[in-house]
Amino acid sequence: MPKNSPLSKTVSYAPPKPLYEQVKSYVLKRISSGDWPAYCRLPSEHTMVKDMGISRMTIHRALRELTQAGFLERIQGVGTFVAPIKAVPKNLELNDIDQVIRARGSKHHCKIHFLQAEPADTDAANLIAVSEGDQIFRSYFVHYENDIPLMLEDRHVSATLFPEYLEMDFHDSTADRCISNRFALLSHEHNIQAKVSDAEISHFLALDAATACLVINCRTWFGEKIVSTARMVYPGDRYHLG
Repeated sequence: MPKNSPLSKTVSYAPPKPLYEQVKSYVLKRISSGDWPAYCRLPSEHTMVKDMGISRMTIHRALRELTQAGFLERIQGVGTFVAPIKAVPKNLELNDIDQVIRARGSKHHCKIHFLQAEPADTDAANLIAVSEGDQIFRSYFVHYENDIPLMLEDRHVSATLFPEYLEMDFHDSTADRCISNRFALLSHEHNIQAKVSDAEISHFLALDAATACLVINCRTWFGEKIVSTARMVYPGDRYHLG
């Protein structure tokens, strides 16, 4: 085969999602589009089997997992209904850090200090609502505007909800964008604090002296389960909200 022949190139394909995940995605899309609003009764499992050409066992698993995640409510002998969206505090809208930097006409790059699986300590277990010692994922990044550190991002992610997290390419995409692309109907809770940089913050953000910093703590929810918690630290003289 000629060296430059298109057939000689290796082409990789993303494996298709399991059928039950495809059913879950279909249901979530119908909910998010408004086709199935809160309290709407879903078609019966028998009808979904007939319409989708998928086994009842697969349909049942998908609906059961969506119910456990808080998107559906199932009433024995009556049917399955879209659950009302529970209010989760959402105090702040944040753009991805790479978008913020590029909007300022600057260049963004991310330095990955570590990206690993680890057992949850007491603080992380409380934040992400798992048991102490359960495996979670942790990422520790510094985001740069040109060559100046602009944000320290310390994040914990549910290994159960997002088992592919460690495989993501964070040089091309932010953690927030990877999570948003992976899940539909996310909710966010933000808490903002002012903090004087300690030795850790000063080291990673290359601060010569103690500096007032903006600290944003964010928890991201999928239904009633926490996907991610993040601590994002910005030097006050390099970044401001608004």
